[in-house]
Amino acid sequence: SVQHVGLDLRTHVFSHVKLYVALSHCTHPHNIKVIFLQDQNSTKITNVVFTEVLRGLINQM
Repeated sequence: SVQHVGLDLRTHVFSHVKLYVALSHCTHPHNIKVIFLQDQNSTKITNVVFTEVLRGLINQM
């Protein structure tokens, strides 16, 4: 656990799991600070998926 967490969400996170881990390991929700684009009115975060990698894995099976 950590006492303070700062997240820069001006760019997409690599994985929702990493975002969850960063948020869930903070000892108190008041100690979480998030930076996001000022004109961003959405509460959604894009989950970046590299479909080329997934296709390559499927083709190897």
